[in-house]
Amino acid sequence: MSNKKILVVEDEAIVAEDIASRLERMGYMITDIVASGEEAIISAITTPPDLVLMDIMLQGKIDGITAATQIYKTVKRPVVYLTAYGDEDTLQRAKSSGSFGYLLKPFHERELRATIEIALSRHQVETDIQQALDLAQVLRQQAETQSQLKSQYISLASHEFRNPLTNIKAWAQLLQRYGHTWSSEKQQQSLERIQVAAEQMNQLLEDISTLGRTDLIKSRFNPVPVDFVAFCQNLIQIHQMMVGETYKLTLTYEENCDRNTIALDETLLGYLLNNLLSNAIKYSPQGGEVALKLFCQESEIYLQVQDQGIGIPPSDLPQVFEPFQRASNVGTIPGTGLGLVIVKRVVELHGGRIEVESLEGTGTTFTVTLPKL
Repeated sequence: MSNKKILVVEDEAIVAEDIASRLERMGYMITDIVASGEEAIISAITTPPDLVLMDIMLQGKIDGITAATQIYKTVKRPVVYLTAYGDEDTLQRAKSSGSFGYLLKPFHERELRATIEIALSRHQVETDIQQALDLAQVLRQQAETQSQLKSQYISLASHEFRNPLTNIKAWAQLLQRYGHTWSSEKQQQSLERIQVAAEQMNQLLEDISTLGRTDLIKSRFNPVPVDFVAFCQNLIQIHQMMVGETYKLTLTYEENCDRNTIALDETLLGYLLNNLLSNAIKYSPQGGEVALKLFCQESEIYLQVQDQGIGIPPSDLPQVFEPFQRASNVGTIPGTGLGLVIVKRVVELHGGRIEVESLEGTGTTFTVTLPKL
């Protein structure tokens, strides 16, 4: 059941009550029922809904399109239009106002629900995108007062944003221009494409934020005694549950590593291993094996993450720890090109080193060496 709140704007009382009853049967909450554009604006401001169902032809001095435009400017709430008029002029005015949907009366409950859910989903995606862009702007402004290297990261990040942003813009424009002629399924597919691009941006922002935080973490670096083997066993179990039987994950370790307590920063160690294991899984074929191996010496410990994946071309190996650099053979496999940069930072914070060996088409092995602090 949905708990989304809806404002109904309809000047025919019987029709308005009927719409409200239908919405309540679907599980929506009604914030108000009003008959004019002026009342709609006041209601949306005083009791902001999640969505507005707006009749175009209303009582009062302003029509539904004018009211909807004002509501979106003021409280940023999506509006779905309801009208008995399907003429081209009305449709063009509705489209130019930035509407999130358009329903011709009479309509079935199935159409009503689909249009509302698509509008809510689209509005959520657009809100997420705007928040991501706002965060990117904040990061850029912060970088201007920090090191030249961070400024370079943000510049590169801006470039990396262009591809998902282009996809979002293109699909959003198509949806706005032609969405009213598409089936619910096609509209949903378009929203899913926008959502995928938004998720790519979100992952990129998350990695950039983590990269920036490693400098702050350096001053708060807090190694504590860690049961190294138990820590790795837990991570392997978590990843195995996530991938099910699609991949086989193994952990092997020397006998002298068992119950060996080592001073490490647990949060950073978790990020390091999660990233290396996730990459190994991501670039491996289904049915492949990912192995985590532990070796312990008197003054150092070694972690090896080995996969049977696509490998890294020799020409790409020197750049694997550079920001936004990805192997030339990854194809459509998603990634930001920042994960290994952060891993290297984490290793360096522990005073360690990381090396990579790879054979294209056979697999890759990352070896991390950490001193016993």
